[in-house]
Amino acid sequence: MPTDTDVKSPLLVLEGDNDPRVPKEEAQQVVDQLKKDGKIVDARYYPQEGHGFTKREDRIDAIERTLAWFDRYLKGK
Repeated sequence: MPTDTDVKSPLLVLEGDNDPRVPKEEAQQVVDQLKKDGKIVDARYYPQEGHGFTKREDRIDAIERTLAWFDRYLKGK
């Protein structure tokens, strides 16, 4: 688990509820710890998705969230 000083950049987590490679529970532990440490982190879990997104609407949502995240934290908007 990263310590408070290890994470310096905002983190966006986009993950399927049924991801066999990165179990949701483990990802949520990281998200919770980072939030507890006062870090900038946001998570969105997609129902009925695995390690990749197959539903068109989930892919679109993930792309829109990623672009908004980049605009906010890379461009300063």
